[in-house]
Amino acid sequence: MAQRRGYAIVAVAAAAVLIVGVAAARQTDRRGVLAVHQRLEGSYPAGSFAYVRVRNKHREVERRARGGHISIKFRPRAGLYRVSSFQRPCREQGCAELAAPVDSCSRRVAVYPGEGVRVTAVTRPGKGCSMRVAEPPPFPAARRVNAARRYVRGRATSSFAVIDTHGHLHGWAVHRRYVTASVVKAMILVARLRQIGNRMPSGSDQAVLNPMIQVSDNDAASVAYGWVGDGGLLAVGKRAGMRDLVVPGGSWGNVYFSAADQAHLFLVIDKLVPPRSRGYARHLLSSIVSYQRWGFSRYSLARGWQTFFKGGWRPTRSGSLVHEAALFERRGRRFSMAVLTDGDPSHDYGTQTLRGVASRIFR
Repeated sequence: MAQRRGYAIVAVAAAAVLIVGVAAARQTDRRGVLAVHQRLEGSYPAGSFAYVRVRNKHREVERRARGGHISIKFRPRAGLYRVSSFQRPCREQGCAELAAPVDSCSRRVAVYPGEGVRVTAVTRPGKGCSMRVAEPPPFPAARRVNAARRYVRGRATSSFAVIDTHGHLHGWAVHRRYVTASVVKAMILVARLRQIGNRMPSGSDQAVLNPMIQVSDNDAASVAYGWVGDGGLLAVGKRAGMRDLVVPGGSWGNVYFSAADQAHLFLVIDKLVPPRSRGYARHLLSSIVSYQRWGFSRYSLARGWQTFFKGGWRPTRSGSLVHEAALFERRGRRFSMAVLTDGDPSHDYGTQTLRGVASRIFR
C-alpha cells in the first residue's frame, strides 16, 4: 500500500520548491522540422518560376524562385499541413510576365513534435509533378509493442497501452477497467492545480501535494481529494479523453479507469496544468522517491527518456494490484504508457510485469 502517516497542513516558506516550480524541467517544445525541396528536371522554353506553399488553417508560407529549384526548412508547430508545388512558366525571355500555374502536385503532411519530415517534389515540364514524403518511424516501433503484447498475455490479469510519438494507441486489453491505486493521485494533482488557477500553489498546497506525489502519502491524497471532489476528477478525465473513467464517489480509492485512459492522461498531463504551475507538476512527477521506482524508469532513464510517472499498489479480492503510468520525453519527442495489473500473486510479481513491459519497449 502507499505510505500513510499522521498529517497536518502546515504553511511552509519553501523557497527551493518555489524555484523548482518556476524553473524546473523545460517545457516541451511542440514543434517539428519540415524541409521541402523542389527540383526541376528539364526546362521550359523561356524559363520558369517554381513555387512552394505550406499551409494549415492558421498559417500559409509561400516561397518562389526562378530556375525551378527551391529548398526551405522551418520549424512549424506539430500538426497537419498541405504542401503544394507548381511552376509558372515565363511567357517570354526575361520573365516579365508569367503564365498560369502548371505541373502542380500536393500532399498532406503530418509534422510531429521533435521530429523532422522531408518533402521532395520533382517536376518534369509537361509531364507533371510528383511528391515524396519521408518521415521518421514512430517510437516505440511495432515490433517492440508486439513483444510487450505477447509478454502481457502470459501474465496475470494485465493490460497495457502505449500512445506512440505519432499519437497512435496500441496495446493489450486497453479498455479493461481496473480499480485505482495511487495512480489516481496524478489526477488529483492536476485537478487541484487547475482549481487554483494560473499561479504557483501556496506553501499549504505544496505541503499536501508534494508528499501525495513524491512518497504517495494517502492522508495527503484524502486532503487534496476533499479540495477537488469527484467533479474535479471528472473534469480532468473529460479534458484528457478518459472514456472508460468511472468515479462512483465517496473516496479517491473507488475510481476505475483503463490503461487507455491513463495513457491519454499522461500524454497531456503537463498541458492540462496552467502554465505557471506546469514546471512544478513536472518536477513532482519526475522526483518520485527511489524506493517507489520499481517500474518503467529503470529502463526509460537508461535510454535517455525523461520520465514523469505515478505508480500504485494495493491488495484486492483477486490478489495484489500494481499499476504505473508515465509520460516519456527525449529531444522533443514524447509518448505515454500505462500498465495495469490485478490478481498478482505478490507485489513483486506485479512490479515484474511493469519491468517486463518496459524492458521490451525500451530494448
